[in-house]
Amino acid sequence: MTEQQKLSKYWMLTNEYTQNPYPVLEYVREERPVCELAIPGGGRAWVVTRHEDAKAALADPRLSRDIHVHYRLLSEQAGYEMTPPPEHANHLANLEPPRHTPLRKAISANFTPRRTNSLRERVEQIADELLDDIAADVAGGAPGADLIAAYADPLPVIVIAELMGVPVSAWPDFLRWSTELRETPAEDPASAQTVKELSSFMSALIAEKEREPGDDLISALVHAETGRLTPTEILSTAFALMTGGNDTTASLIGGVLLTLLTHPKERAGLLAEPGRWGSEMDELVRFVSPITNTLQRATVEPVEIGGVTIPAGETVIISAISTNRDRDQFPDRPDEFDPARPKPSHLSFGHGIHYCSGAHLAKLMTEVAARRFFDRFPAARLAVDPSELRYRFSMVVRPLEELPVRVS
Repeated sequence: MTEQQKLSKYWMLTNEYTQNPYPVLEYVREERPVCELAIPGGGRAWVVTRHEDAKAALADPRLSRDIHVHYRLLSEQAGYEMTPPPEHANHLANLEPPRHTPLRKAISANFTPRRTNSLRERVEQIADELLDDIAADVAGGAPGADLIAAYADPLPVIVIAELMGVPVSAWPDFLRWSTELRETPAEDPASAQTVKELSSFMSALIAEKEREPGDDLISALVHAETGRLTPTEILSTAFALMTGGNDTTASLIGGVLLTLLTHPKERAGLLAEPGRWGSEMDELVRFVSPITNTLQRATVEPVEIGGVTIPAGETVIISAISTNRDRDQFPDRPDEFDPARPKPSHLSFGHGIHYCSGAHLAKLMTEVAARRFFDRFPAARLAVDPSELRYRFSMVVRPLEELPVRVS
């Protein structure tokens, strides 16, 4: 985009931006690094696009993640009172201290690197089972597979369901609920039905774990000796894992598989030296940017960001996908995937007290998914030209609609 081209007031909401946001973001970073975005139906948001500004904003307590603050703003804009549903109003991503602090402590205790690494073998087994299904379909005459529907989407759903102690018999429902929550607009009555079904199931599961605990996350939260959560907080945490956890990881897995399919030299290096997977995951995360924007903030008082004073009572969006290509932060070919890049300080998982608790697990699942896939199908290749691939619109993640491949 050149300086002469007019930036639409809805610039982040267009299909052109969804399919290829990078030219627009490069222009915005250079010319309007804190840029207004019109919200359909009225209102506006301020988009922060430079790494240094974004990192400071994510740690600034004047930019609130409290969902109740956001709903007050929505109520003022709509002209009637709106309240957040309990399923979304009681987990740490949507709260600020003091309520955020004990929730963070309780959740983080179950997502330590050691705890996450203990799940590796089981994640590998689940990945292998999904790959078995792909191999069986190909052996039965299928020309290839859609790696999104067959692999990237179900893998995190199954892993997180098992982590929470959901019985195997309910996994198909969990996959359906996850898909419906992702693809159905919140205002659609079908979305409310999905929330009702999932809420009912999880409430029953929490009650069961209260009576008969197991070796799972829900039991650990129910029976924690310190920092115990209420049933409502546990239910809300389950919803956060089902939505944010699944969607982010599925988007990351799909993006990493695409990156390695289109970078055969770099892929060959990883396959030849499996020990490099862990160290190079951060570069893959930076390049793929599974999170387009971090969850919105609301200003509780005027805040100056990047030389722009944003009034109180405004919505602020941090563009993680932009910060991950910021030349000031990544001066050496920021638009390229470079496995040799020193560990990049990206913002894909946030920063400060709202840094994603499940970042270790998301990276582990993605590493396992990519490594097992290419070990199993080293001759895998895209079944279409990369220009034919399409992304689904989302303000938070960047999921591919499909990733068709031939595996032999």
